[in-house]
Amino acid sequence: MKQLELQASHRSLTGKKVKRLRKIGITPGILYGSGIDPLSLKFNTRELENIVIEAGSSSLVQVQIEGHEQSHIAIVRDVQRDVIKRFVTHVDLQALNMQEVVTLPISIVLKGIAPGVEDVGGVLLQQVYEVEVECLPADLLPAIEVDISSLVEIGDSITIGDLDIPDTIQILAEPDDVIVQITFVTEEALEEEEVETMLGEAAEVAVVGEEAASEEQLS
Repeated sequence: MKQLELQASHRSLTGKKVKRLRKIGITPGILYGSGIDPLSLKFNTRELENIVIEAGSSSLVQVQIEGHEQSHIAIVRDVQRDVIKRFVTHVDLQALNMQEVVTLPISIVLKGIAPGVEDVGGVLLQQVYEVEVECLPADLLPAIEVDISSLVEIGDSITIGDLDIPDTIQILAEPDDVIVQITFVTEEALEEEEVETMLGEAAEVAVVGEEAASEEQLS
């Protein structure tokens, strides 16, 4: 797996004062985890945005702190974003011990074309978007790719047990859990699902807005 690199420096500003940093292209964050006391850090905003996008939740990041001889191998544990503009406002990084097993979510990415959609007119329904796994940090995958070209007919599916992953990774889910399947959905059902999704997103934005106010005091 490609190892990403991120430069950081110590941060003394906390709480509402971190707004000053964001105005000059600096994003606050924290590094905690194996073998270290929590460190308040700051990062170049543009560099951090690129790392967050590329790393996801399961890629290793080498964090080099200004003034420290030794770097830290970490993962991106949590990302807070501006409610409206969606830029990163705070990041939590977890330092790892390369000899200790970790439990992390890994994203599932669908690849290919499902004949059951193209030829039969079915609807591709993905039910699982990430799975919890246990493994050593060196064995982590940036994502688990699932080839959907085997989905030919209505009712065809791919389950957790069908995944082709290394033996060094243990998936913490039932083998018969369905990841994706070809199904038949009426227009009425799709419209109802869209309405429910919109309502859910609206509720989430409201909650995030409330949390954003308190986040300034916790940074």
